[in-house]
This record gives sequence, structure tokens and C-alpha cells, in this order.
Amino acid sequence: MLQIDESKKLSSFKELKLPAMNKVLKIYEIKKGDKILIWTDDSKTVAPRLAKTFLNKFKKMGCEVSIIVEKERKSMSVANKKTHDAIFSLREGEVFVSITSGGKGYLEKNGKRILMRSLINSKKFKMIYCGGLSSIKPSKVNAFLAAFDHNEKELKSLNKKIANAMKKASVVKITCPAGTDLTMIIKNRPVLVNDGDWKVYSTNYPVGEVYTVPLESSADGKAFVSSYKVTGKTILPKKAVEMIFEKGLLIETTGKEMANNLNKAIDFNRLKKVKNAEVAVRSIAEFGIGTNKKATIVGSMICDEKVFGTCHIAIGANKHMGGKTQGYGHFDNVILAPTIWFDKKMIMKNGKLLI
Repeated sequence: MLQIDESKKLSSFKELKLPAMNKVLKIYEIKKGDKILIWTDDSKTVAPRLAKTFLNKFKKMGCEVSIIVEKERKSMSVANKKTHDAIFSLREGEVFVSITSGGKGYLEKNGKRILMRSLINSKKFKMIYCGGLSSIKPSKVNAFLAAFDHNEKELKSLNKKIANAMKKASVVKITCPAGTDLTMIIKNRPVLVNDGDWKVYSTNYPVGEVYTVPLESSADGKAFVSSYKVTGKTILPKKAVEMIFEKGLLIETTGKEMANNLNKAIDFNRLKKVKNAEVAVRSIAEFGIGTNKKATIVGSMICDEKVFGTCHIAIGANKHMGGKTQGYGHFDNVILAPTIWFDKKMIMKNGKLLI
């Protein structure tokens, strides 16, 4: 691991009180002597405060810590050389902690995108990812941190129950009070869980979701979403935003910022010479169900998609999840109080799990 110390850039930020700190350390099996790389930014959000909280805890534990503190990235971009060099220097057993307001930028080698999952699998380092925190208002910070303190046993049990049902299903149908009526094919598609098991690439924190990769050409109907991700932030619209799908593609949306983000993402993918760039951005990429009972809607997708009693869909890249769409950008969208059918069996009604 490269030795980098930019901690002075965090001198003006106050630490946070994180009651679940020891739980995070336990889940990721972090111990004295570990080598840890932290990547964060110095924007006026909760991200640098959370990064400083982890930094000081790691140092007190006797860990060897490197830290990069950059400017917030608000648009799609490739990570700079310093970031590339630091991440590619990580070795087996070392830890990468990414806590960002927006993002750190995409990784590339010889002009081609490198998936973080592939890098982790090949180099065998651990990762804790807590990104996209720029939209969390000060009044929501404590609610966001509360999601870190999930009930491990209960969450794993929920994940297992939902994952088993999802693996047996061929078609998923979603409705909701706002007007959602959407179907997708999930037969024989990968089913993944996020519960903090870093050995199987459970990097996102807070944890709590079961998700799959729908057949990319299969989404048909409409979804009304109440939290949606665009580059660098999460939007909480006053009124649920409509997304219309046809043969797997998002063909129309009532969300102004969503539409603008789509156009920018398509332009970026074209710039990076991604084949069928518009299809890559507009294709259905994911269907997931939140399982964290401590999580609430706070305006950051890393937390919002984990809320128990919600489900989410995503468009864009899904190669990293076992799908076929390779590109830049993966944009999640949360549906509140969903009713969900796996084939003809209702497994959730208005946000209440029935299995």
C-alpha cells in the first residue's frame, strides 16, 4: 500500500459519534496492524466527518493508515493518477475505505474500465464503500448513522428468506400506491445479498438488501419512484417520479433531473466509446429489496435502497453484478410501499413482507 497522508485537509472537520463503530470493525474483521487506505473529499457534507471518525479510530487501534482527500466530484469522470496508483497498490488482506460526497471517479487501465469487483477478487483486499453522501441534510445525519447499527442476525435471516424465494422465481411484478405497475424476468439470474460479508463482495455500508439482475430486455410497464440516484447525489422529489419501460429500456421519465442525468451519462459513455451507449445507460440493471429495519429515507441512495419495506430498480451498468451491460453509470431508484409478486405468489403487500 502506498504511503499517503493528507489528513491535515480534514483538520477543520469534527468527528461524528458513531455508536455502531465496533460493529463495523467486527463485521469487516479489522484489527491492530491492518493496512488501510481511506479515500474521501473535503466538501461540506457528512463524508469528510465520517472519514475522519474512521481515520482516528483506525489510528487508535494501531492500524497503518494512508488517506487521500480530494475535491468533491459532481460529474462522471475517471479517477486521477494518485487515486489509481493508491488503489492498485493494495494487496491481500489490506483494506480500502471509500467515503465520498459524490464519487472517487472510475478506474481504468489502458483506456478500459476496471470493475472494482474484479480488482478486489484478483488482489483480495477488503472494501468498505459509503458513497454519494452529498444530499444528506444535517437534520438527517443521525438517521443515516442509525442504519449502521442493524440487527445482524435478523438481517441475515431476512436476506436468506428473500434470496431463496427470489432464486425460485421467473417473473417479478411490482405495484405501489403511487401507480407502479412493472414486470421483469428474473429466471436463472444471479441473486446477491448485502449483509457485510466482505468475502463475497458485500462492500456497501450501511448493509441490507437482496438483489438480482433482471433480463436486460424484459422490463415493461411503469415505476413511480420517491428517491432516485443521479451522478453525485440522490434526489428526493416532492412527488413520485414516473419511469416508463419498454422491452427493458427506460423510454420516458417525468423527473427533470433524471432526464438531464440520462443525457449526460449517455454523452459520457459515447466519449468513452461504449458500444450502444444509449442502450447501456437506459437498460434495466437491477431489482432489489431493502432489509435494514434501522434504515430510513435520508436522501442518500447508499441508505435509501436498504430501507425495509421498500424495493428498488436500477438502470445502467450491471456487468459488476453478473449482468451483460458494460458501461459507466449505475442509477438506483426507490419504490415506496410496494406490493411484489414472485410469479403468482405475493411476497410483499404495501411494504409488508409476507414470507
